[in-house]
Amino acid sequence: MKLGVASNFVWFGPPVTALARTIEALGFESMWMGEHPIIPVSAANAVRYGVPLPANYRHMPHQLVSLSAAAAVTTTLKLGTNICIVPQHHPIELAKQLATLDRISQGRLIFAYGTGWVEDEAAVFGYPFEKRLGRTLDFMRAIKVLWTEEEASYTGEHISFPPIYCNPKPLQKPHIPILVGSGNDKTDNVKILRRVAQSADGWLPSFLSPSQIKEQLRLLREICAEEKRDYSKLDISLIVPAISFGVGALPPWGAKAYDELKPVNARELVAEYAEAGVKRILVGLNDMENEGAFGILEEAAKGMGLV
Repeated sequence: MKLGVASNFVWFGPPVTALARTIEALGFESMWMGEHPIIPVSAANAVRYGVPLPANYRHMPHQLVSLSAAAAVTTTLKLGTNICIVPQHHPIELAKQLATLDRISQGRLIFAYGTGWVEDEAAVFGYPFEKRLGRTLDFMRAIKVLWTEEEASYTGEHISFPPIYCNPKPLQKPHIPILVGSGNDKTDNVKILRRVAQSADGWLPSFLSPSQIKEQLRLLREICAEEKRDYSKLDISLIVPAISFGVGALPPWGAKAYDELKPVNARELVAEYAEAGVKRILVGLNDMENEGAFGILEEAAKGMGLV
């Protein structure tokens, strides 16, 4: 099982370079960063699944700049977006940024994308919230063209451009691995799984138990068969809170989302997820706010059997 770290790396915490070096030295396979470029003041009290918007979402540094810095000080650590909110970016600029980062990191980038859930953000970036999925999928199709065609052109509902040179191309071929970063125990995942089978290289859901992810992957296998996709080649990753493994504390912003998670033996739980078909677990840790972050990382590595 591949083990990665997912956390909120806030701008006022330890330097991302120091954290990345520590994560790699502790034996984690990957480091994953989320993004919210901005949080509208009107959305400061937004709630999702009964959980309030974490206050530190206001303090996220630039995702791709941070991952570029992490790439420069590591050699084996894979770097993941968890997630990139695609409709809040211009696809041409995003394609170039990601391809450049893939080159800088020598092919260590994994791109998980999503549509965003904070409604007030959409208006700030100039699109209707209800159009976010269509806009995202249109942008993703354009990005694939930009990554794979020397003279790239695209015509879509939300983005169009004539033949252009957009370089560099990603180091990884045919392009950077694309994961659909969506789905949990409170969503109807069938449409998400169809999207994975039709257009992605893997799936990154969150907060699913071994039995839940096993059932979802059974459905994904069936859909892949319908879509004539090779299920065995998909990257199946899963975000699991550290508290589930008994190696972390409850997040300071509330425990409601974790009410049903009971800590068990970490190795046994990892084995259950592996048996269910998960290939990578992202251990969800508390925000990297201060020097205590290094202790949190070390505790997690020990608890997961890496050191």
